[in-house]
Amino acid sequence: MPAGRKPRDLSLLKGKTIGLFLEAIKSPVTRRVYERRLATFLEYVEMDVDSFVGKAKAKPRWAEDQILKFLLKEKERALKKEIEPGTVANVKKPVKLLLEMNDVSEINWKKISRILPRARQFAIDRAPTVDELRFLLSNSDVRFQAILLTMASSGIRLGAWDYLNWGHVQPIEKDGDVVAAKVRVYAAEPEEYLAFITPEAYHRLKEYMQLRASHGEKISRDSPLARNVWRSTKDSVEEAGNPERLQSSGVKRLFEDTLWKFGLRKEKKKRHEFSIHSVRKFFKTRAEQVMKPINVETLMGHSVGISDSYYRPIEKELLEDYLKAVPLLTVSEAEEVRRESRLSRQELEVRLAQLEGLVSELVAEKGEQVHVQGHNRSESTSKRDSSKRIVKSEQVDELLAKGWEPTMTLPDGRVVMKAM
Repeated sequence: MPAGRKPRDLSLLKGKTIGLFLEAIKSPVTRRVYERRLATFLEYVEMDVDSFVGKAKAKPRWAEDQILKFLLKEKERALKKEIEPGTVANVKKPVKLLLEMNDVSEINWKKISRILPRARQFAIDRAPTVDELRFLLSNSDVRFQAILLTMASSGIRLGAWDYLNWGHVQPIEKDGDVVAAKVRVYAAEPEEYLAFITPEAYHRLKEYMQLRASHGEKISRDSPLARNVWRSTKDSVEEAGNPERLQSSGVKRLFEDTLWKFGLRKEKKKRHEFSIHSVRKFFKTRAEQVMKPINVETLMGHSVGISDSYYRPIEKELLEDYLKAVPLLTVSEAEEVRRESRLSRQELEVRLAQLEGLVSELVAEKGEQVHVQGHNRSESTSKRDSSKRIVKSEQVDELLAKGWEPTMTLPDGRVVMKAM
């Protein structure tokens, strides 16, 4: 739990009326947030969940009045800069959901919404720089590296880690090299969509899996992509062989602890410009430099509005567009140098092939000119033409013995000889 946050009394949530409320929330991350915010409200009214819902059904005007008072108190905190204006609207959501799921429908939510302060339409966090990500990579273990590179090159949400398995990652090869890897995000869920990661991220994930296997874990398609840590001792084989998924909350805590450890976070506050969500912004800002914005939104799992019904890019089209962004999404300096070196060799080979073709064309053209000139001279003045001859290869030795000198070999194998 972050420093300074008051623990909530979640025992207030125990009751019959909480069941449908929890069922209505699909994401485990959202569920935990809603539970904490609902508990805050119940502490304010000094009631447990069943008591509050029961009284709200009997006296909806009383419930509406309690909600208004609570939100006005939170609004006052926002004016004092104790909380963000958007937080006031967020504390309303779980209370509204609880009452709606328990058929309390006589609350004037439109009136309540009108008193809420205007929230900022953008977050204060920013995309990290490549240098910042490189610093984190060079000072962390392979697990953190795999997590960071996967998020930076795919733009997946934090909640995706609750579902990702090794079998959801599939490498894509071209000419024997991995050019990207396909990732099934939220596999088998209604929200499932396709994303890609860079070769750099895939190889780091593979290295992480190999490390786990070397300590006794049986890696399969169902192995969680990120797991808990284990002790590296002879007595820890059983612990290493029984992985527990690193939930999204654990990924978030790992990321925040790393930022504090290396001084990228220096003061205690609720909002930071460099957060785990910043990594998702890194993907978006870098990818949009070379990709179609609508494809970037698709790969991030965003709705593209009315186009959802009409825009259905095939996997090949998305991949071809994503490959344009791979250089910009590659973080490691070593990987960047290796990629540029590979491209330089390929460009050199292409250039050499072009030069060889050009030389062949020039040689053929020059040889034809010599052949035509020799033919014309032989017809006009045989004496002047006697200084040059085009002969077959088997005639070269004979002319060499007579003092002639070869000047050019033609594409058809014949040799241009010149009398000395």
